[in-house]
Amino acid sequence: MRKKENKEKKDIKEKVSEILELPSEIILDVPKLIFIGNKNLSIENYKGIIEYSDKIIRINTNPYMIKITGQKLEIKTITAEEILILGEILTLEFIS
Repeated sequence: MRKKENKEKKDIKEKVSEILELPSEIILDVPKLIFIGNKNLSIENYKGIIEYSDKIIRINTNPYMIKITGQKLEIKTITAEEILILGEILTLEFIS
């Protein structure tokens, strides 16, 4: 029952976002990911960092966690709104 209610709320939010021409990532409270090749990843609208090494970075977002694996990974920039990750990104997973 809750899944149906959540889906209905999400559908309404998506429609409101389209009608008002607002960014869907803000209305739906989901992250926005921008890739430049496999060397540069920007994540906006995140909640926090769970794990950080030169091979794995896990980022908490709503409604899931993002796991980035690669080589020579580094967080180049971190602000309240955005994380910029550099390195050779090999995989990206969304984990619920």
